Amino acid sequence: MKIEKVWFDNDNIYIKTDVGHIIGNPLAWFPALLNATTEQRENFRIGKIGTGVHWPKLDEDLSLEGFFAYKTNNVFA
Repeated sequence: MKIEKVWFDNDNIYIKTDVGHIIGNPLAWFPALLNATTEQRENFRIGKIGTGVHWPKLDEDLSLEGFFAYKTNNVFA
């Protein structure tokens, strides 16, 4: 499974995988993203193999596995 898309609303970060799963987690779980500006949040790269996201200006990395690691994840599909 690979990350296909990343987006935000006011309170959450979401990812969509190449198999159609959409996962959302609260930004409060990721302080660097919670405290970032919209511009900083939108400046990310999905890794070459599709299993991680990197925010170079924030020095923040999140893995696909990390999105599933929280027991209270919201899985929409």
